Amino acid sequence: FKKKTEQPSRSAREAFGGLSDAKWLRVLKRSIKEPVIDGVRMPGFPPAELQSHTVGSAFDRALVEASNFYSYAKQACAKHGTPIEPGAQILDFGVSWGRIIRFFMKDVEPSSLHGVDISTDYLDAARQTGVPGHLHRIDPLGRLPYEDRAFDLVYAYSVFTHLPENVQDHWLPEIACSLKPGGLLVATVEPPRFIDHFLPLDPDDKSLHPWHAATARKIRADVGIKERLQQQGFVYIPDRDGVNEVYGDCAMTPGYVREHWGRYLEVLDFLDDADRFWQAVVVARKRK
Repeated sequence: FKKKTEQPSRSAREAFGGLSDAKWLRVLKRSIKEPVIDGVRMPGFPPAELQSHTVGSAFDRALVEASNFYSYAKQACAKHGTPIEPGAQILDFGVSWGRIIRFFMKDVEPSSLHGVDISTDYLDAARQTGVPGHLHRIDPLGRLPYEDRAFDLVYAYSVFTHLPENVQDHWLPEIACSLKPGGLLVATVEPPRFIDHFLPLDPDDKSLHPWHAATARKIRADVGIKERLQQQGFVYIPDRDGVNEVYGDCAMTPGYVREHWGRYLEVLDFLDDADRFWQAVVVARKRK
């Protein structure tokens, strides 16, 4: 006899909405090998190489890191008076292959999930693996394809860590317009310890990942980068070949974020805790 294949019959929110975040993570780990769980068609995963290229890890490890951020974002919403309800509208700014957006399947229906990215390849990978939500490509200096006041939560994991100041100044007001009054932006940034991490590294160390070696070389060659960061609050490190004008690496101080981002949103929290996240996490609110 052939084993009967379980057919999807309900949404993740219906099946798993009552689970704790820890138990939900276990379900998502199961989905690496089980495409249907408890009647729910689960999103799949692109090849490990693509996962690692974008987030530095794959499968279980990638999910654990994403789960920590997902839980923190939800806790921030609850803390600041905008808890994630079933009808909440959520935008993943820099959705890539859909690592984080899948976590919110437990909280809202796919119709409430939205994701944007500049990469057609990553968006294709997300669509081909059944990542939930409405996914759109945007230009590096384009516009969000949404009306004003559309979202309760916009989150951006490891996006503003790569944007030069002019590109950030383009997207921050765009995101602010897309948020409902009182809605939150939860985004990671590189704090000053980003520079401190790379300065001692030997760029010629063959054991280093190529990105780490290239970043260390540029940071070590930029004499006075730490002093400039302290004085100006922001430093930008261009990409490896210096050609890409909209993508590299940057670090910023809490004071810079509160003052500069504060022109567009009310900055509520700046969490810089290496034991919880490699990057710092900013929580900012759309003023009412």
